[in-house]
Amino acid sequence: MKMAEKLGDHNTGMLESYISDTMRRNRVYGLSISIIKEGNLIYSRGFGLRSLSPPLPATPDTLYGIGSCTKIFTALSVLKLVERSKVNLHDNIAEYVKRLRNDPKRDSITIHQLLTHTSGYPDLGVAMGTLGQLLGEQDVWSPLGSVDDLVTLINDAKNERVSSDGNVFMYWNEGYALLGKVIEEASGENYSDFVRKNFLLPLDMKRSTFDSSELESDNDVMVGYYSGRDDRKMPMKFPFHPLGYADGGLISSASELSHLVSMLLNEGVYKGKRIIKKELLKKALSPHIEVRLTVEKKKRTFYGYGIFIDNDFFGFQKFGHGGNVAVSSAYFGLIPELGIGVALASNSDFGAQVVADYALSLSMGKDPEKLMYVSFQRKADALVGRYETFKGSTKMQISMKGPNLFMEIVNAGQTNLVPIMIDDDKIFLILGPNKVNLDVRVNSPSDVVIRFERFLFHKIGKV
Repeated sequence: MKMAEKLGDHNTGMLESYISDTMRRNRVYGLSISIIKEGNLIYSRGFGLRSLSPPLPATPDTLYGIGSCTKIFTALSVLKLVERSKVNLHDNIAEYVKRLRNDPKRDSITIHQLLTHTSGYPDLGVAMGTLGQLLGEQDVWSPLGSVDDLVTLINDAKNERVSSDGNVFMYWNEGYALLGKVIEEASGENYSDFVRKNFLLPLDMKRSTFDSSELESDNDVMVGYYSGRDDRKMPMKFPFHPLGYADGGLISSASELSHLVSMLLNEGVYKGKRIIKKELLKKALSPHIEVRLTVEKKKRTFYGYGIFIDNDFFGFQKFGHGGNVAVSSAYFGLIPELGIGVALASNSDFGAQVVADYALSLSMGKDPEKLMYVSFQRKADALVGRYETFKGSTKMQISMKGPNLFMEIVNAGQTNLVPIMIDDDKIFLILGPNKVNLDVRVNSPSDVVIRFERFLFHKIGKV
């Protein structure tokens, strides 16, 4: 893919500054990103280090684990088998996974339900269980070495099923692992071979792989960094597991993942070659079930086949999917109406979508600072720090713990930890059933005054 019209100096500066700040805040060592517009590459760069020892820079071609971004390849593989009349979307998967016990008239699980996460089954811990085995941090042990082990677990969990009607969205990694078995049974091929032959090679994703030996022999590959329970970043090999291939096992680069994005933008065609029928791709990109993640009335999110659909991203539909396997993370996103898309990956555990959405906003000519989580982070950054009242009689600290803000007040030897909520320009403490207003005055990053009940806190330094 040739580099065409650039992102522009101003937008490039904004994007690179935001990426640098985000990597610093989240302690991300290496990150790679590619942006395309109307089939052309308009920006591509690596940030930071793909390896600390020896220190090696990240590049657009660095290979990372892309986690659940793999699901779109699994979904497209199923549709390719539909195209060849090998499967029907309403088939009971027990036809392909023989040991799965269900009553076809009462509680069958269909291929469509697995593709849309509407089987009604809750998370059974397979994804975290297999990762836990490989990372050495598993609290609850389950024998998970094969699809047979997975089927045994699902059979035992029949009473956990919330609904069999396909009307409840519950993100289910186990379902995509089952789809990998469906693909093998229907095609007569190994799952990874089928994906490689039908999608990776036609999309010029020749270095993308499910094979650990290829990962170890490549010259431009990440070292994953895992945040253990003591929150220290530790180098860790990519956690390959046979049960994780179809739901999150692909290794790829930002540059090669952008080829997938280009094909999706071009209605199933890549470099003049049709990869998947237009009508089948349209089915994958259709909103089959609403995903109720927030209480926002205007914004609604749906799930297609292996892809999320946001109904209002600056007034446009946005399609995308993220992935996270503890030692790496990734995201791809696209705005078909505008012909723009982005792919990125990193060698740390963090929410890659925030960077992708920032990049998409700039590519659209929109102000990324208006994105909800960017606005939240800016306000949170201003609040985080150490505070005290007059003469230091009462001390207070505001800090981020994961994606959330907390206030910790120390008064007369007692410590209270209270969550903070930011709603537009209003800031609240959550105290039991009550939201208590915080009166905040930000004069500068170092001069912040907060009035709370009888206290007047002055910022005195960083956390």
